[in-house]
Amino acid sequence: MAYSIVVGYDGSEQSSKALDKAIEWAKVVEGAEIIVACAQGRSGPAVGFRGFEFGVEEMWDELQKKIETELEEATARVKAAGVTVATACTPDRPDVTIINVAQDAGAQLIVVGSKGAGAREGQRTVLGSTTTKVLHEAGGIPVLVV
Repeated sequence: MAYSIVVGYDGSEQSSKALDKAIEWAKVVEGAEIIVACAQGRSGPAVGFRGFEFGVEEMWDELQKKIETELEEATARVKAAGVTVATACTPDRPDVTIINVAQDAGAQLIVVGSKGAGAREGQRTVLGSTTTKVLHEAGGIPVLVV
């Protein structure tokens, strides 16, 4: 059985740092693999509802393309480092995705950024809500916060 490291990835600067740390860790653990977990349940730009004439479908299509691009970029970075990589992307909230993927994979480690894409600029929060939830709900799996 591989040593599985699940990384919560949303394309944010902090999740990129978390991915770098997971790659660093995986390179020193024999047989390690990284599972990049992303959530499609992220919120898009806030808009008032007035129907589809305002491009709501296009907005969600663009968000889906952005998620796919971020996942491809993350996967390429892991492969370039010579580490085995898998991906898991679900329609759930990010915290639920990370925890479920880690539990399903029998992961030995979860790596997350201190804050993610949902953090507001200028916000003085040390830990974001997803990170806090993962820390509370990881069910005995060690969590490294970067």
